[in-house]
Amino acid sequence: MKHLKLLLALSSLTVLGLATVASASGTRAVVNTKSTSLGTILVNSSGQTLYLDVNDKSGHFACTGQCAGAWPVLKTSGKPKAAGKVKASMLGTVKHGSATQVTYNGHPLYTFVQDSKSAPTSGEGVNGFFVVSPSGSKITKSTKTTTTTTSSSSSSGYKY
Repeated sequence: MKHLKLLLALSSLTVLGLATVASASGTRAVVNTKSTSLGTILVNSSGQTLYLDVNDKSGHFACTGQCAGAWPVLKTSGKPKAAGKVKASMLGTVKHGSATQVTYNGHPLYTFVQDSKSAPTSGEGVNGFFVVSPSGSKITKSTKTTTTTTSSSSSSGYKY
């Protein structure tokens, strides 16, 4: 019986070790699309909204330090995969510190820690971050304009 318990314990450790190695080796990121009130947008494999930072310049990331804590990069351990309406030819990668970050149409991709199921695009327009469309461009909220017309009349029947 002691040998069986020892064997089970060793087997469990082996499985745990293999799982750790598999997760340490990372996975290829999947970029997918989702229909929202902003239109069709890019999301990660968990359905979390992906953003671009308009302040990023080629070879220079504007989001570092505390910003990077709020806007985690979309990491990958290999060539990212396209799903939905994502164009595989627009996917790429760039080194961001020690991470390999996924890009789309040349834009590094980020998530936003404050996004939630009830507010999946809460980062839209915040500090230069915007939701990304399948064409690779930023999506901006449409601004609604309300026009009010009034007329006045007098007792004489003339309108001014």
